[in-house]
Amino acid sequence: MTISPTSGARLYDQAVEQIGRAIVQGDFEIGAPIAPDQLALDLGLSRSVLREAFRALESKGLVQARPRIGTRVSPRALWNFLDPHVISWRLHGDDRSNQVEELYATRLAVEPVAARLIAGLADADAVEELRALITRMREAMAARDLHAFTEADVLFHTELLTRSGNEMFGCFTTVIAAAVRTRETLVFPLVEETTKGLDMHERLVEEIATANPNVESTSRTLIREAHGEARAALGHWDRSGALS
Repeated sequence: MTISPTSGARLYDQAVEQIGRAIVQGDFEIGAPIAPDQLALDLGLSRSVLREAFRALESKGLVQARPRIGTRVSPRALWNFLDPHVISWRLHGDDRSNQVEELYATRLAVEPVAARLIAGLADADAVEELRALITRMREAMAARDLHAFTEADVLFHTELLTRSGNEMFGCFTTVIAAAVRTRETLVFPLVEETTKGLDMHERLVEEIATANPNVESTSRTLIREAHGEARAALGHWDRSGALS
C-alpha cells in the first residue's frame, strides 16, 4: 500500500480511502493490531496526517484505539454500515452482492412510506420538483448521459425522503443515494427497462399528487424493477471482475 506525495489535505483523503478500503475488503483481519507509526513509515506519511486519518476511520467504526492496547481493527458489528465510504468500499469488494441487496432492502423499507406521507401532505411544490427531476432524467436519457441521469434520479429519490415530513427519513438520504447510484457504480446502461422505470416514476408522482392509495405499491414496484437492473449489472461485473 503506497500513497503518492501530494498536498496535506489530499494525503489525508488518500490515507482514509486506502486504509478504510483495505479494512472493509478484508486486507486487515478483524481484531488485528495496527501500528500507526510503522504504517506512517510504510505509507510515507507524517504522523499527524495518519492520526487524522485514523480519527476518521474510528468515526466510521472501523478501528478502535485503546490505552495499553493500541489500535485494532474493529469487529464488523461496530462498523457504521450507513457511512457512504463504507458502502462504497463494500460495493468495490467481494461483499458487493450483499451490499446491493441491503441497499435495496433499505429502499423498500423506507421509500414507499415516504411516498405515502408526501401524498398526504398535498405539497404542490414537492410534486412540481419531482416532475422537474423526471424531465431532467428524460433529457439525460435522450442524450445518453449516464451521470446526469443518475444524479437527477438521486435527487428524485432523496427528495421523497426530505419532503415526507418525517425528519428521521432525512438520515437515510445518503444510503438511498448510494443505492440509486449503483446504476453508475456498476455501470448498468440506459436501456428499454430504464424507460419503463421512468414511466413508473411519472406514475408515482401522479399518485402522490392525487393522494392515490396505491402509491406505496407503486413505489415498491419501482424499487423492485431497479433492483432487477442492479442484479443484472452485478452479474455482468462479477463475471468480468471489473470492480475487483
